[in-house]
Amino acid sequence: MAPRRAEEFPLKRVAALGCRLPSRLPAGEILTDITGNLWRLGNSIGCGGFGDVYLASNDIHKSVGQNTKYVIKIEPHNNGPLFVEMNFYIRAARKQMIDEWCKIQNLRQVGIPSYEGSGSHIYKNERYRFLVIPRYGQDVGKLFISNGRKLSKKLINSLAVQMLYALEYIHSKGYAHSDVKGSNILLKKNYDYSSELEKTRAFLVDYGLAYRFRTSNGAHKPFFHDERRAHEGTLEFTSRDAHHGTHSRRGDLETLGYNLLQWLCGKLPWEDDNGGLSPSANPDEIHDKKENYLLDVDSFMKACFQDKKPPENITNYMKYITNLKFESEPDYAYLRSLFRQDMSFESLFGKRKSFANENSAAIEKRNNRPNLRERKPCKPLNREIRITRNTPSSVEQDKEIDDFRWEEVLARHPDRLAKISAQPPSSPLTPPPSPPPPTLPTYAMLAVLQRMKERQTGLVRQRTNSKSSDNELKAKWMTPAMEEVALLRKKNQEQLDNNVNETKRLTRSRVAQLKRKRPSSGKQQESKNISNPNAFSCCAA
Repeated sequence: MAPRRAEEFPLKRVAALGCRLPSRLPAGEILTDITGNLWRLGNSIGCGGFGDVYLASNDIHKSVGQNTKYVIKIEPHNNGPLFVEMNFYIRAARKQMIDEWCKIQNLRQVGIPSYEGSGSHIYKNERYRFLVIPRYGQDVGKLFISNGRKLSKKLINSLAVQMLYALEYIHSKGYAHSDVKGSNILLKKNYDYSSELEKTRAFLVDYGLAYRFRTSNGAHKPFFHDERRAHEGTLEFTSRDAHHGTHSRRGDLETLGYNLLQWLCGKLPWEDDNGGLSPSANPDEIHDKKENYLLDVDSFMKACFQDKKPPENITNYMKYITNLKFESEPDYAYLRSLFRQDMSFESLFGKRKSFANENSAAIEKRNNRPNLRERKPCKPLNREIRITRNTPSSVEQDKEIDDFRWEEVLARHPDRLAKISAQPPSSPLTPPPSPPPPTLPTYAMLAVLQRMKERQTGLVRQRTNSKSSDNELKAKWMTPAMEEVALLRKKNQEQLDNNVNETKRLTRSRVAQLKRKRPSSGKQQESKNISNPNAFSCCAA
């Protein structure tokens, strides 16, 4: 089962199942990351089921104060979550990557911590893995509990918009967070619960369960029930897909929706009266409750808000998630527009060109403004008229539409037709196509070919040295050119043997001479040799 929230056990260090907690490192310990930068440890400020969190500074000559800008997460080298988190930061959360994405989105900042450093450290003959990230303030989970398990609507709207930006960035890099919850959302500063709190920036942290939902060739991984990762995450907020052991973009959005409902209502329908779940809660039962509730979103909203009227934005949000397919890309702009009511986000994100999209009401207001310049229809280009909403209609155009034929259009654009993929659409339950085999042999293939060649060569030598008359053994590795050369050598050898036999050809006088030299006991053998002249030639040789 998923570990409980850290704020519920502030003093007791409990290791997660299958993991062990590291030993406490002393303040002042110097760590060296993979780029050679030095970091000085401060006091421990938190712990989880896999490791500890320390204050840190890049100035190793001074003691680490409480106002330092960095923290370091440390885990034993055998634990896995920090290894996964380090890979996510290195692959997807470098400062340059975040800045480029914000520039494209016309934002000043997005709620993703930047990668500062990572590496390994040995302390008392034990090996540890560490990760350096910026330091932030209080997490939303503690703020939720300290405020009587309730947050204001303005703060919830602000957090929803900021987390949707953060999730959009993570998903653009091919990752799913898989564990969105209040204790993993940190505020920029330690504000008191006041009107300034809604303007504070929030950052999504803890990527120990980050999941790559795209393959190396860019294809989306299909839906697959994986018992090893089933019910992964925090059980209260685990998405229905995560209960099956698979993760996607819609799973992160569903998990965020559960958090929003908890902040609005105080607890979820499957939680206990005081909130949270008991340690003996059955993950399969929680999964069944979520499936049944989301079959009818309206009844789900009634179970959450009971006698109160549910907000329209959260209802539309959950309806959108339930209708979203597993591999579909969400409309983040539409989802953000649901929570932008009565909010001023220029102080958070900077000015944007437009926050609206096709699903928002801002376009209708823009079209009703009388001072906007009328757009002229596009001019014909390459004898093709581009039809826009402002293009004047005429009888000739209507006639052309009636006489429209696909054959003429396709005949006019053969290059476009060639670009249409002839492959059938893949089923969401079928795996993506495997990449084509390499054009050149690999080192392993070359080694196998070399061993085959050596075996064949050794076999040829063995048969050649065994005085066998079979010299026509052809190795499997011989090329056609090599076979031609071997055939020419064989013909030359045969011709040379014939010439030698002709020079040593037996005559009558030579036969008589040989008879006189041999004893009488060998007459029978001589008669055989006479009948076979080649035998004499062999003897003469």
